[in-house]
Amino acid sequence: MNARQKGFTVVELVVTIVISGVIIPAVAIALINLTAVNYHARNLVLANTVALNKIETLRSIGYNSISPGATTFTSELPSTFGSPKSASFNVTSPQIGIKQIDVSISYTEYQTSRTVTYRTYVSELGVGQ
Repeated sequence: MNARQKGFTVVELVVTIVISGVIIPAVAIALINLTAVNYHARNLVLANTVALNKIETLRSIGYNSISPGATTFTSELPSTFGSPKSASFNVTSPQIGIKQIDVSISYTEYQTSRTVTYRTYVSELGVGQ
């Protein structure tokens, strides 16, 4: 081969095709997995935010205004959650002067059911007493 001939040899082309055939699918799989992880993280942050906001709302209304029993607040969930989705809180009184609040948020993500639960206590005496 002299210096005037230009182009690629068949071996160079085959090696390039093989390397591309390995790298392109690997990158595609990585991007798909990255998207799934990002979607999961976003949903988890949204669920935690809704649950914590509900807890803070209940804590701010005070001990006497919190009624025992179960209450649903599914309508407050973001529309980005997959169906079926539900959100509820249950208020119980495990001891005199203390109310226990259990918040539960469930949603579907990639045909998998996910649930976030929180528990807090509200005292008759208030915070710091």
